[in-house]
Amino acid sequence: MAVLDFARGRVACQPQMAGSANRAIGAHRQRRRPGMAVEIGWTLLVLMLIAIGILALRFVLVVAHGVVQ
Repeated sequence: MAVLDFARGRVACQPQMAGSANRAIGAHRQRRRPGMAVEIGWTLLVLMLIAIGILALRFVLVVAHGVVQ
């Protein structure tokens, strides 16, 4: 937990908590890197599927317009 020190205008951290928090954050980041790559891959896949859907909709609308004309 951080203790606010209003006299000095900054946050003072307790030493025993800061070390354990840094270790926990570092360990979590190392385990998380492959998961981030998977999330980026899924995001790109979803964006490509959205783009393909927009192009397909545009094609259908152009064909429908040609049929009506």
